[in-house]
Amino acid sequence: MALNQITSSPTETRPDGRSTGSILRPLSCEISCLSRADGSAKFSAGQTSVLAAVYGPAAPRVAQREKATEAVIGVVFKHGSKSGGSSSVGSNKALSVGYGATEREIERFITGTIAECVVVKDYPRTVIEVVIQILKADGGVISVAINSAIVALMDAGISMRSIPVSTTLLVKHSGISSELRLDPTAEEEIGTDCAATIFVTDSANYGVVSCLTSGIISQDSYLSCIEASSR
Repeated sequence: MALNQITSSPTETRPDGRSTGSILRPLSCEISCLSRADGSAKFSAGQTSVLAAVYGPAAPRVAQREKATEAVIGVVFKHGSKSGGSSSVGSNKALSVGYGATEREIERFITGTIAECVVVKDYPRTVIEVVIQILKADGGVISVAINSAIVALMDAGISMRSIPVSTTLLVKHSGISSELRLDPTAEEEIGTDCAATIFVTDSANYGVVSCLTSGIISQDSYLSCIEASSR
């Protein structure tokens, strides 16, 4: 880390009162929230709240979606304009809910993440649908969405190789130094001097399952983000 000084201690108190960059917001989770879904969960981090529902495993309605040896994972990501948060800030300096990614790109990212963790070969010729609804967006939305989806899959009794955990980290650049903030709020995500990265870590071998990064980030900062997300 000769070129960059990386710290997790902000120069001032964070917008929601947290004193350091390494502190998560309060987390909460409710399971079996929806009676008609095979599994469901509402996951919240601070003011960000996401509801996920799992349907299946079930026979696909379209034959082309069927795979003879394993299940097909389908993800629907819904983010309404009324959910608030960073998407409604109205400034071109604000990082969007998907950090520049479209809803379809977010769906592909979450689908790939889930497929790495579900034992898909246990469910041949079936489809497992995951519907994700953003209830309120106040930063770290994709990580909260992934965590809600994983809990909903567990609630549905889906076989898992491991239990992944998703974490959003914000890197704020200031000269040669960088400040690392774990689980940022929407207010912290505002600015062009920021880079955001989302890591999904594996509970079984503590490796990185998937990663989504927006903005310019140095190798040192990237490695620091991996270390922080694995704690």
